[in-house]
Amino acid sequence: MTTFPAQLWTLSQSKQITATTHLVLQALASFQGHRGLFPSHESIAARAGCSVRSVIRALETAYRLGIVERTRQRQRVSGRVCNGPNRYRLIVKPLEQARAAAAHAAQRLRDALARRKQAFLSKCQNGSGLYSQRDIFSYRPRSKSEWLDVIASWAAETPPKPSPG
Repeated sequence: MTTFPAQLWTLSQSKQITATTHLVLQALASFQGHRGLFPSHESIAARAGCSVRSVIRALETAYRLGIVERTRQRQRVSGRVCNGPNRYRLIVKPLEQARAAAAHAAQRLRDALARRKQAFLSKCQNGSGLYSQRDIFSYRPRSKSEWLDVIASWAAETPPKPSPG
């Protein structure tokens, strides 16, 4: 069985959660007590050193990933029923399941990058555009005099502007 911090580390290494989400969830876990886990968004934000909106975003990510469960509570205040504090439960998945999810996310990222590279290369196949595949992938630094020549060639290509009047 793995621990919640180890699960957070695995998720952050697989880029499934951001660094801010990691900090917020660590701050949430630090409120764990014998009566349960029910800090306010403001308390979590103060402990994590971020905004309340960042806490809400991080908690939404955690709900989506299934590592935090929220129970909304209702309270009776002066005869009226109002929203009370949320009660949270940290869900620790087996390490193998977290690693499999991380590996799956990494593979999806590699596949997306390969598709994007292939689409980019297919646009550059004909070599007739402004940039050909050869130009993009075989960049060489230019000297100052070469850059001045390039800029001078641009000036020669632009037609003179008509004078106002």
